[in-house]
Amino acid sequence: MADKPVRKITIYFTNGNQKSYAFRQQDEDSNLTKNIEKVQEADQLLIMLKDRMVWIPFNNIERFEIFPAPKAWPKNTIHNAVEVE
Repeated sequence: MADKPVRKITIYFTNGNQKSYAFRQQDEDSNLTKNIEKVQEADQLLIMLKDRMVWIPFNNIERFEIFPAPKAWPKNTIHNAVEVE
């Protein structure tokens, strides 16, 4: 079995700080919608590192970005958007 692709998440905190983590894709893209909905229902993001678990309450998160974007997303996702300033 081939290794799953590497993804990166950057978390932007409400205090202006940011933190990035790299990880292998956790599941098939087709299951991602269910997983995103579960995360939205939770009040925290848990990240398991090799030597510790990081617990981040959602009220401390302004936003997070995942690269590269998965192919499957919930129905309320806007696709092919371009960031403008």
